[in-house]
Amino acid sequence: MDNIIEVFEAIFMPTLVLLALVILLFVNTWIFKRIKSASLSANITKGTIAFFLVLVAVITFIMVLPIGQSQKGQILGFLGIIVSAGIALSSTTVLGNLIAGIMNNSMNRFRNGDLIKIDDFHGRVTRKSIFHTEIQLEDSNFITIPNLFIANNPVKLTRKSNTVISSEVSLGYDVSREKIEKALKEAAQSAGLSDPYVYITGLGDFSVVYKIHGFLEDSSKYFSTSSLLNATVMDKLHEEHIEIVSPSFMNQRRVDEQVFIPKQVVKKPETNHEKAPEELIFDEAIKSEKIEIKKDYLTELEKKQEALKESLKEAKDKEADKLKSQIKHNGELIERVEKSIAEHVEKHKDSEK
Repeated sequence: MDNIIEVFEAIFMPTLVLLALVILLFVNTWIFKRIKSASLSANITKGTIAFFLVLVAVITFIMVLPIGQSQKGQILGFLGIIVSAGIALSSTTVLGNLIAGIMNNSMNRFRNGDLIKIDDFHGRVTRKSIFHTEIQLEDSNFITIPNLFIANNPVKLTRKSNTVISSEVSLGYDVSREKIEKALKEAAQSAGLSDPYVYITGLGDFSVVYKIHGFLEDSSKYFSTSSLLNATVMDKLHEEHIEIVSPSFMNQRRVDEQVFIPKQVVKKPETNHEKAPEELIFDEAIKSEKIEIKKDYLTELEKKQEALKESLKEAKDKEADKLKSQIKHNGELIERVEKSIAEHVEKHKDSEK
C-alpha cells in the first residue's frame, strides 16, 4: 500500500502539469476562436502564446520530476543546448521568416487580393501566414514565397484604382512626333484608359522610343488591359500608315514604294459578354479579397454597435427605444456577416483541397 501511495505521489505533480498544459492550450484556442479573427497578427499571437505555454510546461515538468537536483540540472542544461542549437540552425530560415512575417504584417504592406510584383513574380495575394505568402500568378498557378524573401526584396503594389498602364514602341525619325503622339493617345483611349500621356524614353541611332501611359480605373483588369493597349497601339499606328519595323529591317530593305502595314480587317461588333480573363485567372485571390472586404465591413459594424451602446447609456424615453431598435438591427446584421465570412472561409478551404 505504501508503494502505491509513493508511486501516486511521484506521478501526481508531473501529471498535473501536463493536464494544466492541455487545459491552457485548449483555452488559448477557444479564446481566439471567440475573437473570430483570422488575421496574421491574431495567428502570430496565438502561436506565440502556445509556444511559451509549452516551454514553461516543459521546464515545470522537469522541475517536478521525482529525481535528484543534479539530474534535473543536467536535463535542463541539455534542453538549453537543444533549444540554442535549434535557434542557431534555424535563424536564417524558420526564425528569419517568422520575424519577416511579423515585420511585413506590422508594416501592412499588402493584403489578400492585392496585385503585387516581387522580383519576377507578378500576381494577386491569396494567403498570408506567419512563415510564407501565397500568390496566384498571371497563369492562374500558385507560388509560395518565404516572408524573408519578401522582406529582402522590393514589393510593387498595384493601386486598386487609377493605376497607370503603359506600352512602349520604337519608331523611325522620318515620322512626325506630333502625329505619333496623337495616335498613341487615341490608342490609349480606345483601350479604356483615361488622361493618356506620352514619354519619349530614348533617342537611338535609328529610332525613337515612345512610351504611352494611361490611367486604368479598375486594376482587376490589369493584364487584359495591358494586352488590349498593345493591340490598340498597333492598330492605330497602322491606321495612320505608320510602319512598326525594326531599324535594321528599315535600313536593309530594297522594296520600292512598298509599306509593311497589314490590311485592315472589318471588326464585327461584340455580342457576347464573356468574363474578363482576370476573373478566371485569379479566382482564389478574388475569393480571398472578398473575405477581407467582409472582415473590414464587420469591423465597422462592431465599432458602430459599440458607439450605439455608449449612446444608449445617456439616452431617454423615445430616443432610447430608437437606439435599442438600431442595436438589435445592427446585431442581426453582424451575425449575418459573421456567418457569411465563416461560409466563405469554409468554401475557400474546400476549394484548396
